Amino acid sequence: MISLFFRRGSSGVSVIGYGAGLCLVVALTAGGVRAQGFDVYEQSACAMGRAETGVAAPCGDGSTILYNPAGLVGQPGWSASAGVTLIRPVGGFTDDATGQTFDGDDAALPAPHAYLRYGAGRWAAGLGVLSLYGLRTRWENPDTFIGRFLSYDSALESIYFQPTIAYRISDRLALGAGFDVVVSTVELNQRIDLGPVPALAPGVPPGTTFEQLGIPPGTDFADAHLEGDPATGFGGHVGALLRLTDRIRLGARYLSPVTIEYEGDAVFEPVETGIVLPEGNPLGLPAGTSLDAVVAGIGFFESFLAPQAVSTEVTLPAQFVVGLSLAPAPPLLLLFDYQWTGWSTFDVIVLDFETAPDDVSPQNYRDTSTLRIGAEYALSPGLRVRAGYAFSEAATPNETVTPLLPEADRNHFTVGLGWDLAPGFALNASYRYLDQQDRRGRIRDPLPGAEPTVALNSGVYRFNGHLLATTLTARF
Repeated sequence: MISLFFRRGSSGVSVIGYGAGLCLVVALTAGGVRAQGFDVYEQSACAMGRAETGVAAPCGDGSTILYNPAGLVGQPGWSASAGVTLIRPVGGFTDDATGQTFDGDDAALPAPHAYLRYGAGRWAAGLGVLSLYGLRTRWENPDTFIGRFLSYDSALESIYFQPTIAYRISDRLALGAGFDVVVSTVELNQRIDLGPVPALAPGVPPGTTFEQLGIPPGTDFADAHLEGDPATGFGGHVGALLRLTDRIRLGARYLSPVTIEYEGDAVFEPVETGIVLPEGNPLGLPAGTSLDAVVAGIGFFESFLAPQAVSTEVTLPAQFVVGLSLAPAPPLLLLFDYQWTGWSTFDVIVLDFETAPDDVSPQNYRDTSTLRIGAEYALSPGLRVRAGYAFSEAATPNETVTPLLPEADRNHFTVGLGWDLAPGFALNASYRYLDQQDRRGRIRDPLPGAEPTVALNSGVYRFNGHLLATTLTARF
């Protein structure tokens, strides 16, 4: 968030970011509409139709590379799949003081996925390419959005490349494992408030801010743009699949954490306040003097807000999933999954500016659980219907719910359809309605050095989401 402020120190005035920025790691949507934190788990239309219950009975579209790599074995020859999930969030923020509601941008955003696999006997190998963690938080009307001093448009994209192999040890047990090569980019846009900036003008006592001189809080005077160069991190994933009986299977999958070190640039552009100083103003300047001329004369954009390098480090969390599949009758398949995600690694963000002091911002994310129930029924050998339900906890604690990721506990309802178009070709489609509970949050950062607290929460975030996924698979 790079909400910038200025402070006097032994070396004069320095500019630093507070409030952490780069929550740069922070789903693809204005509401962070997915699972927990900024996890984008919808990487298969087949899996999404049954609420991503895939660890004990993976889908046949190659997405088993993600959901359980052990499921790669079993079908000889080649297969290739590609698809996309469109995510459309709907919601906004309602301010306590005014009752005014500010809407998020509800444009649908794509999350693509692709898989390639080959099987021969007891062995199989594959490659998955997908965006597992990501975020796009964009709010309408950035000039007036009440939370623009934290963020009005930010994005994170992390593309996972997952080369994977699997081996069937016996008729009952299969194992799979692979590497994760993650390429990630970040972007953050926000406004800077003139109010807390020291008025470095002749005759003004040191440390006096523009707000103390009568300038209204929430007066934009700069637009901050941060963009990180593509960065790479490495991890791994393993899975196991156990057939207890012909109708009962167990599965487990672990995805390791991945640390990403971002380096990029911060650029600041002036924003005109349009304020004209009245007669008798505290700066002692003639009536009619432009405040923008005063700010320009101080030289912020030639010194403290000059373009500079910035860097940070983020750890994308680990995941552990266990699941059970039951086939009580041949056309019907029932699935149950439990997922743990280690979001507590997203605890503190440290921003390292090229010329400014480092900034430390607590995020205090907590580990989360997700429960999933799914069902699939074969209406015919080439036509399957699916449905599912999931409940996921929010990773964000009450004190750090902001415009970057205003998430809450969520209920997910899914339906899907699988259709064999022709020999060797299958099309899957699914729909999810995401019902997120309303949650109180803030639109401002705490004062420099202070811990975030629920006392800063000043309104209610409300979001739900509509997701539509399709995946086409070819076998040859």
